[in-house]
Amino acid sequence: GILTFDSSNSTVSTGNAFADLLLGNVATYQQWNLTAKYYSRYRIVEPYFQDDWRATKRLTLNLGLRLSLFGTYRERYRRAYNFEPSAFASASKPTFQSDGSLTPGVGNALNGVIQCGGPGGPVTLPGFGAASVGSSSNAGCLKGHLFNPAPRLGFAFDPHGDGKMAIRGGYGIFFEHTNGNEGNTESLEGSAPFALNASQFNIAGGVGSCPAGTSGYSCIGGTGAVIPFFPLSVNSIPSKAIWPYVQQWHLDVQKDLPWHVVVTGSYVGSKGTHLTQQRNLNQLLSVPASANPYKVGEAIGGSGHDDCGTAKTPSGVSITGQALTNLGVACGNDPNPSRPLRGYGDITRLEDQANSSYNAMQVTARRTVGDLTMSFAYTYSHSLDNSSDRYNGDFVNAYDLASNRASSNFDVRHNLAISYVYALPFYKGSGLAHNVLGGWQVSGITIAQTGTPFSVTNGTDFGDAAGVGNGVGTGSRPDLVGNPHGSVQSNIPGVRGPLLFDPAAYTIPTGLTFGNVGRNTLYGPGRINFDFGLFKRFSFTETRALDFRWENFNLFNHTQYNGVNGGMDCVGPSGTAGDPSCISSSGFLHASGAHAARRMQFGLRFQF
Repeated sequence: GILTFDSSNSTVSTGNAFADLLLGNVATYQQWNLTAKYYSRYRIVEPYFQDDWRATKRLTLNLGLRLSLFGTYRERYRRAYNFEPSAFASASKPTFQSDGSLTPGVGNALNGVIQCGGPGGPVTLPGFGAASVGSSSNAGCLKGHLFNPAPRLGFAFDPHGDGKMAIRGGYGIFFEHTNGNEGNTESLEGSAPFALNASQFNIAGGVGSCPAGTSGYSCIGGTGAVIPFFPLSVNSIPSKAIWPYVQQWHLDVQKDLPWHVVVTGSYVGSKGTHLTQQRNLNQLLSVPASANPYKVGEAIGGSGHDDCGTAKTPSGVSITGQALTNLGVACGNDPNPSRPLRGYGDITRLEDQANSSYNAMQVTARRTVGDLTMSFAYTYSHSLDNSSDRYNGDFVNAYDLASNRASSNFDVRHNLAISYVYALPFYKGSGLAHNVLGGWQVSGITIAQTGTPFSVTNGTDFGDAAGVGNGVGTGSRPDLVGNPHGSVQSNIPGVRGPLLFDPAAYTIPTGLTFGNVGRNTLYGPGRINFDFGLFKRFSFTETRALDFRWENFNLFNHTQYNGVNGGMDCVGPSGTAGDPSCISSSGFLHASGAHAARRMQFGLRFQF
């Protein structure tokens, strides 16, 4: 089992998570009934055809076709179960008891669950009774999509026919069968009813069916002779395979210049389609702007008002209907009875819906002759997507995927790299002077790059400001009320890491909204790094030599920050995170990590 103590989003908390641990005020309890073993199977056949055709003396074409024949993902013993939204029957919804458990025998606790490749049928659940699972006509949960043609085209052109210049280009499509963490049958490992994962909220003495004067620990899993059955959190994948693919293309011009220098200028691009993303299929609906009782800029609990206890906004407007339900969830109430697919907790939906794009200008130059070998590479690029990987938890609203499109989590706008190897031109020839003082070689790599983006999130007492119970994504983001790039005092006494942006630009979002700050709106600090090495070979005979190496990483021991604390965890009386009472104690928008300090290593190798 897993116990969670939450001082900011639990109705049983004392306001201090450690005190809750001592008293037994449990925010959430979660437990699995077994560690399951699965045997996933699939077959892949990918024949590839290619022909290099020299059309003329100056033009060569590269033509190719890969056929990605992807077999059906399935579990050998039919132990995988999927939640299929189309199989959910409203008439079979369970009902809830006062402790958050499902009423035994009422409705179907596995409503919408189907057995992948199996007949389904009745299931007995402890503490609930009879439930039923639907059947699947497919061999696996995903109906296969076998034929995926992936053409490739490339060319190389010598415009003058003298071998001093080349124009090259290429285009290709590349399919992915996906791995075990994406939208396929393997992601259903641990799914009900073969494996059960139940959650319980707000457990403390005197709450629900936990007797007054007792510790919440004695009520974990419910009380009484029969342990109740709590709503399950499940995974869900589509019923039909949609394989992710990426299109890649490039065009470059390469020129041989004097002094043995080769320069290349390139345009490189790619577009990802049907990439895997995760979202909460069972998030509560947010309150429409037209029905929101909160005024713009008016936050839950503003000016110390008890919105949760009075069911009124700080300005005195009564909160009713759906807004009252969402407020209760924002205040820490159990969201499960109010979820759209009642009878379940979070439903992690894995879908191949995300898209990405990357465009870059790349310039390289290299010299590879004589005492000096040197290369220069610069990239100006921009990567955009609405989900940077399968585990991306940036979605604040699971029903508005388009609002999540922004710079990728790994976007680096400018990237410069210079490397060199230089044989020092001293004491060449032979003899003792050469063996001792000559033959030294220095090398190094210098990089200069901008930082990666990050999202600013609302980590205050009402982090789920919209009250939607999105346990798969992010609760909410702040409201932007100023310029985060304004001038700030960098070093704050008592707070580690310099302050990189202005906290006064952010405030708690308007009540029952997600906040107006988008995803990945700020960029972290950049980096300039120097690595340096010194090498020398001492030769004794034709077969014996001693190699000496001295290497330095981060030669000048620069502090290079690599992270920023984007969680707004404090708002003072002024209404912003820039209040003096917060700046002196909060790590919000301070640097949160750094690359390694200088490291130095020596090496000796004897060759014989």
